[in-house]
Amino acid sequence: MQARSEYDRAMQQMPTTEDADREYQEGYSRVMSFAAYAHSRGWQLSDRQLVHEIFHRERAALIREKSSLPVVGSGIHSAAYNRGQADALRALLKEQRRGK
Repeated sequence: MQARSEYDRAMQQMPTTEDADREYQEGYSRVMSFAAYAHSRGWQLSDRQLVHEIFHRERAALIREKSSLPVVGSGIHSAAYNRGQADALRALLKEQRRGK
């Protein structure tokens, strides 16, 4: 029984500011590195596609923040990670619109 209560406590801990900052940077850098790769291949998303992706990342962040259930599993990211991705996509959209 004690192992289960330790698991419950671990799952309910809120991420620290350092963890949130690190996850935000991971999300941001992941999008930017993929954007650099895509640019090197000559690929480019339309403004509409970027806005669509921003909307999805923000929605995912809101779901993570509002959920009272613990989120576990591979491929599951925190709200900070999703916000970092959304901000990177916004920066790409801004840069792309400036170039037009």
